[in-house]
Amino acid sequence: SHIIKRLEKAMGFALFTRGRKGLVLTPNGQRVLPHVRRIIQANELFIEETSAISGVLEGHISIGAYESAAIHWLPPALARFHRDFPNITVGINEWRSDEIEAGLEDGSIDFGITSPSKNGRMEWIPLKTEPYMAVCAPNSPFAKELAFQLRRLEETVCILPYHTDPDLYQSLNPMEIRPKQVFSARNEFTMMALVAQNLGISILPELVLRGYQGDNVLLPLVPPIYRSLGILIPSMRDASPAARRFLQYLRETVDQIEGMLPPPCMLEYATRCGEC
Repeated sequence: SHIIKRLEKAMGFALFTRGRKGLVLTPNGQRVLPHVRRIIQANELFIEETSAISGVLEGHISIGAYESAAIHWLPPALARFHRDFPNITVGINEWRSDEIEAGLEDGSIDFGITSPSKNGRMEWIPLKTEPYMAVCAPNSPFAKELAFQLRRLEETVCILPYHTDPDLYQSLNPMEIRPKQVFSARNEFTMMALVAQNLGISILPELVLRGYQGDNVLLPLVPPIYRSLGILIPSMRDASPAARRFLQYLRETVDQIEGMLPPPCMLEYATRCGEC
């Protein structure tokens, strides 16, 4: 409290309002927050650079990632990284693409694992192109089919992300497919639970469905649609030494994992699609 009061006195305006729910930023506080974050980020970068020069790499990495990438890619990459650099701390934010871009803009994260940015102001390093798949309940009329025709999204109840997967909608728009969306959810596990009740069919990326152990049936799509995942970063040249070093580990890990997996046609579904 004393530190905040001294800071507000030095600035000449209130940074927080105080109420029953605790401290809340004032409009002026919100206005200076991005600048404060950039100052902190610059200070962390300075510390990391000096420690790297002296041969002792320390620092902090803040990552924004799709939940599927955070589950399947980050743990093995961080396991290797932490063994070599135990003094670097890491924070993981499981965010949507728009949240990741906002975090990169205000400096609250170092890089994101997401889809390509539409504004083109940041560097993009591709990691994987993955197919989408249809998900239906075991007692759904689609469960016994070899594949799911995308056009049928217009005639059956759909359970789709609530504007959290722009790649899906951008893939459907050129085909002029307007899904009959009745249910929407942000979390993929919620969507899968709704599908399990035979409330509708869902379309999800392969990485989200990888390792799924439930009873829902997974079907390839006709025509197939894909999304690209990669590293989004404001500038690789200006990234901290810790972030640059970890990105090397991440790229190697993804290459190892994805290189051992079947191609997009999904060999594990070969008996269903009949195309392999």
